[in-house]
Amino acid sequence: MTTDALDGNVLDRASGVLLGQACGDALGVPYEFAWPPEGDAQMSGGGLGPYAPGEWSDDTQMAVCIARVSERGGGLTSTDELDEVAAAFEAWLAEGATDVGTQTASVLRAAATLSGGAAERLATASSVLHERTQKTAGNGALMRTGVVGLVALDDRERTARAARAVAELTHADPLAAESCVLWSEAIRAAVTRSVLDVRAGLDLLPVDRQSVWEAWIADAERARPEADLRTNGFTVTAFQAAWHAIRHSPFFSAGEFTEYDATVSHLPDALHRAVRIGGDTDTVAAIAGALLGARHGTRFIPREWSLAVHGWPGMRGIDLSRLGRLTAQRGLGLFEGATRCPVCGTVGNASARYPDRVCTWCAAWVTDEQGVPVSLYNVSFSGGFTAQYDDGRAAEQVTRAGRVLIGGTEFAAGEAHMGGTVVHPLREGTPA
Repeated sequence: MTTDALDGNVLDRASGVLLGQACGDALGVPYEFAWPPEGDAQMSGGGLGPYAPGEWSDDTQMAVCIARVSERGGGLTSTDELDEVAAAFEAWLAEGATDVGTQTASVLRAAATLSGGAAERLATASSVLHERTQKTAGNGALMRTGVVGLVALDDRERTARAARAVAELTHADPLAAESCVLWSEAIRAAVTRSVLDVRAGLDLLPVDRQSVWEAWIADAERARPEADLRTNGFTVTAFQAAWHAIRHSPFFSAGEFTEYDATVSHLPDALHRAVRIGGDTDTVAAIAGALLGARHGTRFIPREWSLAVHGWPGMRGIDLSRLGRLTAQRGLGLFEGATRCPVCGTVGNASARYPDRVCTWCAAWVTDEQGVPVSLYNVSFSGGFTAQYDDGRAAEQVTRAGRVLIGGTEFAAGEAHMGGTVVHPLREGTPA
């Protein structure tokens, strides 16, 4: 199968992986190992961090460590790449980690006392811990694996190798790697084929493990699973809990959706269900959010969630969206193109009229001069351009004249030649 690195639908789903994960993470933060909400979860902060409202936790922090390597392409299987990821984990622990999982913290601290490359040290510390305890199948590898599903969208075997390699840096138990192989392949399948299928990677596991995981997946799909889904610090149960929440949304039926319009509600509904399971709520919802984002893309992530999420290392939703797109494009070998977004570097189809246009995804993050989000529109029938706030009010005159900001940098916006709107860097003559 060939995946088009310029396909807008594929790129939107790739953009949704880390963003969906962060939304689930931030929704689950206030309830981690506390009483889960009876209704919808709120990004109210607190939790074990404690965190600010909308702030993501260690789940997304560690995923960002991986994504900052994967966005350059390569596949995450070379010694150099794994050393970079391992070193990023160590730097994160020293500089920005919050609420670190017990097993991950133990491995990283033990690795600091060893000699050799970063990946070798982490893997050795992980193996020693497993040999001593035989209990290293925590959910800490699964929680960060979402972005790994984007590193080779055209190669499922290479995706599986990357999932194993990154998992084994801190989690030596084969169960952890197997869960990551399955979830990463499910994400790859969701992005490339627009499906939700956690069985897609069963054949990538050893033959004697396939029926075991099939039974665990089938149990998760029951209305009342035999597994106690609240004990989701274990990678298998975390996997089951995330899939149970997705599968038991009323918008999901017989493997797909009852009607396409229902996808508007499926992502938030499933994430609320993931949080209500209880236990390690931010991790279960982060795992579910990565897969839901891979299936639905950014278009079906509530705008207020996308705007609210933020966290270490000083990133926001726009940055996570970028990391997903670039990991996907560069994993497919696409590094250069006639049109590159001046904000994020995403390669697009050539445009003679707008060679420096801002990509669709970055244009969705425009604000006025005060940093208040605005939406850009054509004026029906009469032509022209306008901008308004999310509550429907018209934006200030300078914004409606085309002066907008993205991430604090000024850009110009206006009506596109063939309909819609276009955002591009300031040029001579842009309204003041």
